Amino acid sequence: MRRCTKKGYGSRWLAALCLVTLLHANGHAENHPVSIGMYPSYPPLDMRNTQTNTLEGFDVDLSHALLERAGRSFEIIETSFAQLIPSLLTDRIQMFFNGMMDTPVRRKSIGFVDYLQSGLQFITLSDDSFAPHTLPELCGRMIATSRITSEPASLIAWSNQHCVAEHKPPVELFAAENSADARLQLREGRVAAVLQDSLTAPWTLTINPGQFRLLGDSFELTPLGIGLPKNDTHLQCLITAALAALQADGTYLALIRKWHLPESSAIAFSGPQPDCSTHEL
Repeated sequence: MRRCTKKGYGSRWLAALCLVTLLHANGHAENHPVSIGMYPSYPPLDMRNTQTNTLEGFDVDLSHALLERAGRSFEIIETSFAQLIPSLLTDRIQMFFNGMMDTPVRRKSIGFVDYLQSGLQFITLSDDSFAPHTLPELCGRMIATSRITSEPASLIAWSNQHCVAEHKPPVELFAAENSADARLQLREGRVAAVLQDSLTAPWTLTINPGQFRLLGDSFELTPLGIGLPKNDTHLQCLITAALAALQADGTYLALIRKWHLPESSAIAFSGPQPDCSTHEL
């Protein structure tokens, strides 16, 4: 925006110019499509349909519903996960989805509207007579999880609490290359179970019918947020209000079920929708 500091203008004319410029900028912001960043590599939240080559998933459907409810047009821009926050900070995008954990460190630079929660979930084979059927049976067994995530540390912590503290042998960690490799080790009988993201666990069962089953409940639930500019309180309010409306009318829960997300992933309805007219544009 042009700075209203040029010498020689009368104060009234200057004030009028600044007001017109501000109103023009606000109107332009409202009419300009919201650029949404997504990294289509996190099924069933964000993924590419191999037959139609289109983006699909929970995040895609929710972004459509949220922006429609907020009365804003939008466009989806594909980017890498590592570039989501930098793109937001440099205004290449105005918001993003990708199941990013809402942490205090990230909140120092960006804003979040929490929309899901994710934890960890054990998976075993459904047709293996030697597979553990209760959580205590995991103690002393080999468990696979992705080594490039924080899951190995979470598995050891779970073992210390539920096995070692109960005077049972600790689980043995199999550090797999990724979640797909961990499930391969399970199918080939090298491990007794897999620990993976609870958001993807039901989807794993859906696309591999009859192969796996869930063991126990998900744990270590952490909020996931829609990333937004930290200083754009108006957009944050619009998205918060739109999400509350989708929760209230059942759309949010319908999308949870459509994409086979666990019921535990749903965040609680936060109550009345906020009044966004009190937020500056």
